[in-house]
Amino acid sequence: MSAHFRRSPALFSALLAAVLLMNGCAPAAEPVPGEQTAADSPAVHTAAANPAPEPEPEPPIYSEPEDGHMQLIPDIAFTRGMDLITQKDHGNGDAFSVFAAHDFRGGNTDGLSPLWRLCQWDSGPDLSEMLVPSDPGEITDGQYRSFRYDPASDVMTFRLDTSLYYGGKPALEGDWWPHLLIECPTFGRESLPADQADFYRCDADSLTVSFDIRLTEYEASPVEGDWVDAAQFLLYFYVKGIDTQDFCWFGLQLFDSRWPRNEHYVGYDGGKADASGAMIYSVGSKYIYPGPGGSALWKNGAPSPDGIWHHVELDLVPYLKNMLKRGKADDYFTAQELSGLSVNGMNVGWETIGTFRHTMEIRGLRLTAARGK
Repeated sequence: MSAHFRRSPALFSALLAAVLLMNGCAPAAEPVPGEQTAADSPAVHTAAANPAPEPEPEPPIYSEPEDGHMQLIPDIAFTRGMDLITQKDHGNGDAFSVFAAHDFRGGNTDGLSPLWRLCQWDSGPDLSEMLVPSDPGEITDGQYRSFRYDPASDVMTFRLDTSLYYGGKPALEGDWWPHLLIECPTFGRESLPADQADFYRCDADSLTVSFDIRLTEYEASPVEGDWVDAAQFLLYFYVKGIDTQDFCWFGLQLFDSRWPRNEHYVGYDGGKADASGAMIYSVGSKYIYPGPGGSALWKNGAPSPDGIWHHVELDLVPYLKNMLKRGKADDYFTAQELSGLSVNGMNVGWETIGTFRHTMEIRGLRLTAARGK
């Protein structure tokens, strides 16, 4: 919120009293017909009748339940801004810290703690050493990464350029793994009133994720010997136990440069020293984009950066049921029912190994729960 200078009624009265006191020995002047006396001064009446307005209320960060529905992602318009954090990778023992906060509206966050942060896990060049000034809508290092948010259109833009990451050499196993993610580590379900917290339980009547997505830039320059050569744009919700330590990365495969039509992926996080070991359940693209062609972001057998918006709307509950079934078969979950699990955090963005220049946009991201049918 912008700061404004306002005339204080108390200050005005004090100044007026001081002036009267200094002139107290002088005889009172006869008022001139047609002139206003001090008592009749509009300024005095205005100050007394119109005190300084109260500070603007903090923008709401949670939705209110309405007709058995509730939108679950808090502060999805980034009214509190976004924290920027240092690198976390297998070389620094997972250590990271906040080095700046960004307000997309051009002001500051007025001391409010952002719920969201920009992540660069295992990504090589550290944004904290490369951040460059830009317009309020953008966070960028001017070379590799850019995240933009436009409050007017509610569009998020993720641009990641790895064409210079490896110096023309192949991306090898254990090498940099460029990420450009935004993350809300927790939705804060635990702090909500019970009537709101219940909407975050995985046994909802429906949990519908909805948004528009488009690919606006895509260029691949594979190098012989690349370990994986893959660009993925993924969305993960954090499924957490309510009274247990259960955790699962529950994802949506929104884009994969290797193939247009994916099945579900089920596995356990591994492959590097800081891996969580947690279950990964990722819904295949063939279930996200309806129709026989697989991903809507492909055309004629190749990724298509045509800039056309595609709408996604998917009820997650059937897939959450399958996630729990698979996890119980592996003796992974302590919770025995979906009612013991909640959706409580998320991230979305690029995870890329190899040489790419690509940009993805999302608008209108929502997760809406329905209960009480």
